[in-house]
Amino acid sequence: MVYVPTTPAEAPTIPVWTLTEELRVNRLNTSAFIAADPLSLTLQVRGSSRTPSGAYSRERQSERPPQTFKLIMQSPAGGSIEQRTEDGTERQVDYILLGEWDAEIEVSDYWDDEAGQRWEVVALVPRNGYETRAVVEAHGKDLTGG
Repeated sequence: MVYVPTTPAEAPTIPVWTLTEELRVNRLNTSAFIAADPLSLTLQVRGSSRTPSGAYSRERQSERPPQTFKLIMQSPAGGSIEQRTEDGTERQVDYILLGEWDAEIEVSDYWDDEAGQRWEVVALVPRNGYETRAVVEAHGKDLTGG
């Protein structure tokens, strides 16, 4: 049974979880949510290198250790931005990549899936201590996932 205070004077008597307990529960919930539909990835790390002409090139430099995430579609009803290209139509769809609180991920990390689609981290949601969230874009002809 949960007690709900009826006056401000009663409010201080309610037991309050410590931040540590709340964090532990939130981390467990995040782990369970990811485990329900996991996606194992080895993210590729990009870095800038200077070309002989003085410009900068973004190239793969290394890879992060394998990690498990959950991919969550954010585009309404699976909607996408379409762009006509020389060889057809390319679509872009936005997703959230949800990881454990200590996931290693940075903007411009990416991975390519079996269908040849490129998935790129375009932003990080500020960390809250119990999960890591990144905004990712998928680019390709026949996008699936999430």
